[in-house]
Amino acid sequence: MKKQVYIVDDHPLVVDALQNLISKSDDLECIGSADNIEKAFNDIEQMQPTLVLIDIQLKQNQNGLQLLKRLRTTFPNIAVIIISMLTDDTFVDRAFKLGAMGYVFKEDTTTQIVEAIHTVLKGDYFVSSSQATRLLGHLYRASQKDEKDPIDRLSNRELEVFLMIGEGMPVKEIAANMGLAPSTIETLRSRIKSKLSITENEKLIRVAVEWKYTQAKTDIVVS
Repeated sequence: MKKQVYIVDDHPLVVDALQNLISKSDDLECIGSADNIEKAFNDIEQMQPTLVLIDIQLKQNQNGLQLLKRLRTTFPNIAVIIISMLTDDTFVDRAFKLGAMGYVFKEDTTTQIVEAIHTVLKGDYFVSSSQATRLLGHLYRASQKDEKDPIDRLSNRELEVFLMIGEGMPVKEIAANMGLAPSTIETLRSRIKSKLSITENEKLIRVAVEWKYTQAKTDIVVS
């Protein structure tokens, strides 16, 4: 009997590619897809697939990690793999903490995606070699800290904004990239400053850039 897979992604071309990929596996079949959390949850509740593939950035300014959290609470036996363009190890770490069993970058090869599905269906966790490097770096940094990283206080949406600030993006560019109004980005930026005890925008930019630099500098290379 084939294992049933459900896809949650708001890019039609990605969904088509994943469906074609899954159809080529003798033991897998795609039973549906959605581009938003509510439709996905309703479909999953009715169809009860074996595994769900979830993108983090969805339509209607939704975050796929919200769906992941909801699924792990309601349907703990359904396996979840995150497939995302977000390569920062903080998102990878959050996904696993919320109950994902795999995290695949959209830039990964189709072979790795199929490998991830089969690995997770066997009950094991999956990370690509590049992710393993990031995760080891994250675990190493965490082991060196006595206190909780203040960045962990940020919501998933706030973290997205913080990372783009660290990449040097202005408010309008961040807004366009996330499909939000500039005023919404300003509000999120204010919340970030409050949580990080920062009062000036210039200092926020500096902290975000330094944090990104530190993340990259302390990654461990896996041979």
